Amino acid sequence: MWAESVVELTVVSDYGALFVYDADDFVSRHLDQLDPDGGEDVMTRAIDEGTESRRFVGYADGFAVILPPSQYNFEAPLRIEIGVGFPPDDRADWDHVAEVPLPLPSGRLVFEASGGGPTTETAVPANTYRARISGRDFVAGIGEIEGHETWRVQLWAAPESTPTLVKYWPGYDVMAPAGS
Repeated sequence: MWAESVVELTVVSDYGALFVYDADDFVSRHLDQLDPDGGEDVMTRAIDEGTESRRFVGYADGFAVILPPSQYNFEAPLRIEIGVGFPPDDRADWDHVAEVPLPLPSGRLVFEASGGGPTTETAVPANTYRARISGRDFVAGIGEIEGHETWRVQLWAAPESTPTLVKYWPGYDVMAPAGS
């Protein structure tokens, strides 16, 4: 078995986004960068990057965002697996898979619903990781849609590198057609 450590959580996504970050690192690097005049902060940059790349998992300056196709899911199961080296390729078991760097210098991994929603925090060994984020059981549509998706985040120590799309869920074409 690849995973040396597994954590099972329930997280909340709302307003079509779930933020993923290191609690201490985010506060120390980004709270002073939030622009009260409406300029782009790291959260906005990550959302834009995830949408424009069509990965629907965005990344900017140590901050990741998952952009589920649903508007909200107040009880989304999320499994964290931590292992050594690349995890096995099981993309056939998932609807959508993307990879991003995820620096966690304090090891305080936070999942936060967009719009200042509730946070879920767990401890992992402090490190710079590659995160493979996999989702399934998506609901396609536009507008007020309750999701029933399940997430998995696989972490392994790796230097920061370019985010990649591993498997694309075609239902995103309903949500955000290319070129829109």
